Amino acid sequence: MAEFADRMKSFTDHLRTSIQMRNEALAQVHSSTEDLRDRARAFMDQTADEHRNRAEELHATLAAHREETRQKAAELREKHQESLRKSRTDMHRMLSESRKARQDSVNELRNSFEHARNELAMDLREASYAWRAFAARQDEPVAFASESSVPAPPKKTEPKPTKGGKRRAQAHHGSR
Repeated sequence: MAEFADRMKSFTDHLRTSIQMRNEALAQVHSSTEDLRDRARAFMDQTADEHRNRAEELHATLAAHREETRQKAAELREKHQESLRKSRTDMHRMLSESRKARQDSVNELRNSFEHARNELAMDLREASYAWRAFAARQDEPVAFASESSVPAPPKKTEPKPTKGGKRRAQAHHGSR
């Protein structure tokens, strides 16, 4: 029976050694896990710090660009407003010149119309005098006389314009 006791003793020693090795292995796993966890925390903290630093740099860069963009926008707005002012001034000048040219053209047309009307009135007046002279001598035999022997038609006195002004007097005179 001693053999059984020796085997049990050997088994228990072996079990004790195995438990001790397992405890050491567990301690080593716990130690490695804590070390890995600490390194992972350090890495995550470092990564978070880098992200924070990059975010701060990005915010600073964006703020600088924002100010630069505001300045550029203000410059563009001012240039645009200046361009609008210049365009407005140019348009007013062109409209003024165009208005003056139209007025000059209308005045010129009016003057040429007045001149043509006066010439036509004189021509019609002379034709009327010639017709009256012809009608007055119709009873007489037709004798070809020189122009100097044809008596001049009597001059009519024009009425003085009253409230109607010159145009009404001319219209009145032209209707006779």
